[in-house]
Amino acid sequence: MHKSNPLLLAMVSGTLMSPGFAGQASHDPSDVVELDRIVLESRPPSNRRITDEDIRRHQPLDVADIFRSEVSVDVGGGSRNAQRLYLRGLEASNLNVNIDGAREGRNLHQHRGSLSGLDPDLIRQVEVDPRPSADQGPGALGGRVAFTTKDAQDLLLPDQQQGARMKAAYASADEAWLGSTSLMTRLNEDWGALAHLRAVNREDYRIGGGETMPHSGGQDRDYLLRLSRLPTQGQEIRLGAQRHTFTGDHPYGSRGSDFGDPREDQAQDEVGQRVRQHRWTLQHAYDAPRSWLDWNGRLYYTDHQLQRLDNDTRIRTREYGGDARNTFHLDHAGIQHRLTLGVDYYLEEGRTEGPSISSESRNLGAFIQNRMHRGRLSLSLGARFDDFSTEFHQQTLSGSAVSPNVSAEVALPAGLTAFAGYGEAVSGTGIIPVGWMAYINEDTNLNDGEPFKAEKSRRREAGVRYEARDALVDRDRLQLELTLFDTRLRNSVDRDDPWGSPFASRRCGFEPPFVGTIRNREDTLRTRGYEIRGSWGAGRYDTHISFFSAETLDEDGNPQAVSRRRGGTGGDRFVWDHRWAALDSLTLGYTFTWVDDLTQVPDDAPPRDGYSLHDLQAQWDPGLNDRLTLSLVIHNLLDTRYARHTSLADTDDDGRILVRDEPGRDIRVSATLRF
Repeated sequence: MHKSNPLLLAMVSGTLMSPGFAGQASHDPSDVVELDRIVLESRPPSNRRITDEDIRRHQPLDVADIFRSEVSVDVGGGSRNAQRLYLRGLEASNLNVNIDGAREGRNLHQHRGSLSGLDPDLIRQVEVDPRPSADQGPGALGGRVAFTTKDAQDLLLPDQQQGARMKAAYASADEAWLGSTSLMTRLNEDWGALAHLRAVNREDYRIGGGETMPHSGGQDRDYLLRLSRLPTQGQEIRLGAQRHTFTGDHPYGSRGSDFGDPREDQAQDEVGQRVRQHRWTLQHAYDAPRSWLDWNGRLYYTDHQLQRLDNDTRIRTREYGGDARNTFHLDHAGIQHRLTLGVDYYLEEGRTEGPSISSESRNLGAFIQNRMHRGRLSLSLGARFDDFSTEFHQQTLSGSAVSPNVSAEVALPAGLTAFAGYGEAVSGTGIIPVGWMAYINEDTNLNDGEPFKAEKSRRREAGVRYEARDALVDRDRLQLELTLFDTRLRNSVDRDDPWGSPFASRRCGFEPPFVGTIRNREDTLRTRGYEIRGSWGAGRYDTHISFFSAETLDEDGNPQAVSRRRGGTGGDRFVWDHRWAALDSLTLGYTFTWVDDLTQVPDDAPPRDGYSLHDLQAQWDPGLNDRLTLSLVIHNLLDTRYARHTSLADTDDDGRILVRDEPGRDIRVSATLRF
């Protein structure tokens, strides 16, 4: 475990006990009672939600910016094409990442990041859920990250039947220009329709100190059509079609665009590339006035494609899937039950051109989760059954497994609550990019001739939470939380070649490109650590602090470096966020981020320097009945040169670290007009 910083811990304690800070808006007593009930039933202790307000404060231009204040999530990689998301040290390939219920699926190529292209202005909320649970969906070895997009009803003002929203923005670090237009209408009392388009053009970004990061620019295009029925009661229907493209010049093959420092490594030229994503979703929900009917069903189809523009070769995945679940609200013998039963399914087909190869992956799941509450005690029990199959050339990973989970929460005196949980999960997909399937042939060693095993994880967490009202001043709210966690990932299906890239196989006597070995990894990847969170607020001001400390180990306790599509952590992280509604029309914010040096690394990996960042936010409504909003955001105010610890690094012959730095000072201005 990283050594704790005494000064930092003193700052945490002093912040929470100082009467000069305040947070949530005031409520009357009846509102407070109702809020407690909602938190108890629908938001487990380790479940985090990033709201639309959180997103708008930071004026994100891509998905990575959304997690800027979420301490348990790290997004490494630097430029748009290389970004990868890590939740408590596990990379997104080991999570269930979905948008409106549509699973993101496998990586298209070795050197492409795993984050989706999605317009942040259209995101209503992001749920970050690392807790063990049976209803997180397939492949949730380390948890779930769920994006929910907006409807026409979210964008229309209360008195509007039809409307439009136009936004223009500029970001200085990459000289990015953004323009978007949304058209919304209420078709009747229940139905609404939305059409949206956005364009972003960005140059190579400037890092702290003034240098430019090559191959980091590109163009984003987003399109959305949405039809939604959202009555105050009854059946909800949401039908959506989304398209996203990202085009830019980036290295392709060999070391790739997500590794090392392209300013130092000129072994390959950039190649024009285009990522195209299509997503169709249908959701039906019905919360009937009956205790036994709380239904939610989803269907989706996704089509993701990576195209090389120089030779028109493509890597493509198409996936069909859905899930159906019902929650029964029952009371028996003084115990409140929320019993969820459901099934989910997906079928993903991966295809490459040059040569033309196809591979298929599928998963059928069934799950049960019973969340019970009586008095001071809450207990959750569940289990998930998965039947899975994934093709690897002439061999198939197939089988079935049952994954149980249990968690409990008990309310103690004096506002304290203790909680603990354990859960297992399974994945039958592997972490091999679809693009590599074209480089597997009859000479490839497929798990030494032994049947592939499913990837499995075991998650444990425990902690304590403290909540109080009127703790420091009248009508304030105080919350503290400590969570300890331990996740073990085993049987990862990965490539294991001594020559690295398939294009470098010639030095070992094989005609490139060639994947020599795919096998279950024998080593267990373990991430363990703790989170400390606190919030306090009153009136127009609130402050939130969070501290994250974790380490990535092998089964013998030795530190592990960041590995593609598997996992990795970094130095201890501390985030201190402030928000002040100075006026009804003016909101100000400040976010401080501190990351400690990373010194506990394997012998073949470089240590990493820590860094600190200062961000400022301001939103102003100049008094046109909420129709015009002006925003100013400054990321990395002091122009610090830094690289995230989950970015893939190398060293040169002199021992210097080669890594892709993050953007330097970034001044963002935007104007949003509604009419």
